[in-house]
Amino acid sequence: MFNMGTVSVRKQILGLLTHKWALLCFLMLAIMEIISASSSLWLVKIMEEITSGNDFFSYLLLYLGSLLLPCVPWGFAFIFRTSWRQEAQRGFINAFVSSNRNQIGEWGNKGMREQKMSILTSEGPQAINQLIDYAFDVSSYSLSVLFNIIALSVVVEPLFLVAFSTSLVAVAVVIKLRRTAQRQLTQKALTARIDLGQSLLAAWDNVLLGNDYNFKLWQERTQQRTNRCLQKNVDLERFDQIMAIFVTLLTMIPALLVVLYFVVKHQNNTTALASFFVTIPILFLILSYTYQLLANFFRWGMHKSKLVAIYKAILPCRDSQADMVKKVKWAKIQYTKNESHSDKDFMGSRKFQPPEPLSSHHDLIQHISEPGRITIRGENGSGKSTTLMLIKKSLSEKAFILPTHSQLNFSKETNKYSTGENLKNRLTEILDKVEVNVLLLDEWDANLDRENRERLSSLIDEIAEKKCVIEVRHR
Repeated sequence: MFNMGTVSVRKQILGLLTHKWALLCFLMLAIMEIISASSSLWLVKIMEEITSGNDFFSYLLLYLGSLLLPCVPWGFAFIFRTSWRQEAQRGFINAFVSSNRNQIGEWGNKGMREQKMSILTSEGPQAINQLIDYAFDVSSYSLSVLFNIIALSVVVEPLFLVAFSTSLVAVAVVIKLRRTAQRQLTQKALTARIDLGQSLLAAWDNVLLGNDYNFKLWQERTQQRTNRCLQKNVDLERFDQIMAIFVTLLTMIPALLVVLYFVVKHQNNTTALASFFVTIPILFLILSYTYQLLANFFRWGMHKSKLVAIYKAILPCRDSQADMVKKVKWAKIQYTKNESHSDKDFMGSRKFQPPEPLSSHHDLIQHISEPGRITIRGENGSGKSTTLMLIKKSLSEKAFILPTHSQLNFSKETNKYSTGENLKNRLTEILDKVEVNVLLLDEWDANLDRENRERLSSLIDEIAEKKCVIEVRHR
């Protein structure tokens, strides 16, 4: 349903609203509203037959049917809406994957990660469900108003159609004039919610670890963002409600004038007045629906702005590779090829090759054509891990990277194992299952004792007989 890499955001939204489940949903709503609107016709016919002294039983059955039967398409509409929501969620996940697949330059950006994960898990699904509910309500209200107004215009007074058309045109002009202000308020409210979501994502460490200093900073920042989120969302709601009141007045006044006109015109016609007054509740129901409809129309800009902001937020940043290159201090990084990493080597039983300077990640890529083991070392903060990411970015699917800490999925459940056993299981699975020639390991020896380092180093030597292993060593 979504493919951010090929079409514009506008087409994405159009695709969401024209999906097959959406169209089926709209069809059921149309059938329901046609049956419901026919009740006005049967009610007027009943009154005409009663005042004429004729049999009205057949019209009564039709009237009762128009009250009972709408529940059937209404139920189907809700079922189709559920399918619509789930397919939309699937499409949004696919859009996120399509936009961010292999964008390793953003992987280490904590702020970017928190923002995008907040959108993927919270803001995005919520906005999509809100749009679907919005489209469902607007369709229901629109079809109800349309068919009921046509029915009243046919059986009671044609001027009702003129009055409602005039109201809709006036409201459309007002909405267009205030669209920019609403878009700005919507964007500010959405930004405030995303900022608050980022603070809440940091709650786990700052609250549970018990560091008073970090907790106070987190609490102060969260409080500020909560206050800002409250203010911006209240500003948006206030704006919407003021416009809704104005829309209500524009809608109701023309219709009420038509009511007065009809009563004065037919004050001596008992049959016409009887037919008219039994439809008065339907008229005010239509006015109520019209208010909801126009209020929702006015919120279209809000939903569109929110979705546009969300879709743009999941797009990758430009020049991510250039930004990674700038982080690396090449003069402080060296590499050694085919070094044995057993700690016993420090006893002098093996001869080491001298370290070579590293001027670019391409210096390492030139060695990937054959199996072996390449070790990168350097000062903290010199960009060793970033060097691995640059290699992964260049090789894409031809390389497999295993960061120090990640939530990569593997076949075996890893939470119940120790750090060393967990890494062993992952390396074994990579050796058996992963069809790539290059394995990138980032500080795999961190937090391991000597015995585990030796054991895992031997396993890596085994892997290096089949693949090119490029590793960053902690020790």
